[in-house]
Order: sequence, then structure tokens, then C-alpha cells
Amino acid sequence: MKVLMATDGSKHAARALTTACRILSSQDREIDLLCVAPAVGTKDHAHREKLCHRAARILDGARAALSAEGVSAKPLVQAGSPARTLIAASLNYDVTVLGAQSHNDRSTAGLGPIASRVAEHSNATVLIGRDLRSDTGLKILAPVDGSEGSLRALDKLAVLVDLSSADVSLVHVVETAWLHGGDDQEWIGYEEEKEEEIDPQAQFEREFEREGDEVLETARARLPVRTAVTTLIYRGIPAEEILGEAETGDYDLVVMGASGATDLKHQMLGSVSSKVAWNAPCSVLLVRARD
Repeated sequence: MKVLMATDGSKHAARALTTACRILSSQDREIDLLCVAPAVGTKDHAHREKLCHRAARILDGARAALSAEGVSAKPLVQAGSPARTLIAASLNYDVTVLGAQSHNDRSTAGLGPIASRVAEHSNATVLIGRDLRSDTGLKILAPVDGSEGSLRALDKLAVLVDLSSADVSLVHVVETAWLHGGDDQEWIGYEEEKEEEIDPQAQFEREFEREGDEVLETARARLPVRTAVTTLIYRGIPAEEILGEAETGDYDLVVMGASGATDLKHQMLGSVSSKVAWNAPCSVLLVRARD
């Protein structure tokens, strides 16, 4: 597994590196540690060299911190636009690790300008690292909607993360069907059970729940047999329900498929993954279609 870890010397980046080392499987793991010197538009050679030397010092500190955890990494310095450089470099790795503000210490949304651009525009898998909730095991939330993208995200999760000691919660959100069932006057005189039989909205919701059970069953089959799995079904707005479960359930990681498709459905799904990446209280793994 080839891992690209990005650092700018900030505490958020340092936290992401530590978190990633715990989340990602250590088996056959190769880590490149990249610091981009922001030398955009800099023609002064001496100034450019100064920025690169500063990036090298940042890498020395990050490598020392990783070494203290028993993790080795190859240092890389590049000059240019941090976001564009990371987006291009991410294509050569199985996962790219980015820092984000912690849920506990942020006053605004949790992604900075560079992390948000990479998370949105990279065509590769991105891990946004935040604080872990516990020191033992991993608690993982995996939203699934029946799409191939959400199933590929589970496949990627099984490759990147050792699930033998993890607890995985598969969640499917049923979006309530807003159907007009006729004027209230039309229902007067019907018994409750009769009303439910002919209520189109109730029928649609029951059908959606049946489909949800099938979605969860299919998703469960994509994970290793011995993985500890819990299944959940909620009704509501997907992003809100996912974020609510991530908050109340004390998860360490949310894993989501993020498609690069251009049709309206996938644009809407993409907006869900973006909202979760920005606002989740924990780390988020965004798996792209190419993976």
C-alpha cells in the first residue's frame, strides 16, 4: 500500500499523520511524506530556495514524530501550488492523507482551503485525518446507498484498514417520499388499517425500507466475513442523518464513496460526501470512482 502524507507543519497536519498511522493497515505500507513549498509565482531563486529549506525542516520534524511511533517515511519536497501539487501527486498513491481542524477546536467548518480543494477535485482516495475517539480498536461508520460507488468504498476500506479488531456500522438513509395523498376530507371514515393500506406515501416508505434492507445485505457481503458489523436504517436527509450518527455514535472514521460522474444523481451524492467531509467530528475516507 502506497501512502502519501501531506504536511505543512501545522498541528492539524501532525494530528492527521498520527491518526492515519493508526487507521491504515501497517502491512506492506510505504509512506511518502510531502511538504509543498508554496512558491507560486516566485521568480527569485534565493527566495524559492529559502521556502524549500523551510519545507525540508518541516519534514524533519514530521519524520521525527513518526519515527517515535515506530513509523518510517520518505521525505519529499516540491515547490508550487500546494493544492494542485497534491491533486496531481495523489494519483500515484492508494491513499492521500490530509489534515483538518478538530471538531473540538474549530470555530468554522473543518477543512481549510487546500484540504477542501484536494478533497473535492482529486480523482484518488483521500483520508481527512482528525482526532481518534478511543485508543483501542476502531469504530467505523459506512453509509451505503446501493450505488457501485458506495460498494467500492467498502472494498477499498477492507484493503486500507485492518478490520479484524474494528466495529463497522453500515447505515442506509431512506429519504422520505413527499407524496400528496389527497385532501384530508377524503380520508374521513376510513379505519386506520384501511387508510394505511391505500396511503401511497406509506406504501412507498415501506418499499424504500425493504430496498434498504437489500442494500445493507449487499453491502455486508462486501466486507470480510469475520468483521463485526451493525446495520442501521434512518429516515431523513442523508448528510444530516450521517453526521448525526457520526456525532452521537463516537466513531473514529466515516468512509464514503465520492463519484466523479456528471449526472445529477451523482452530483447530489457528491454533495453529501462533501458535507460529511467538512463537518464530521471524526476522520473521513473519501473513495473515488477510479479506485
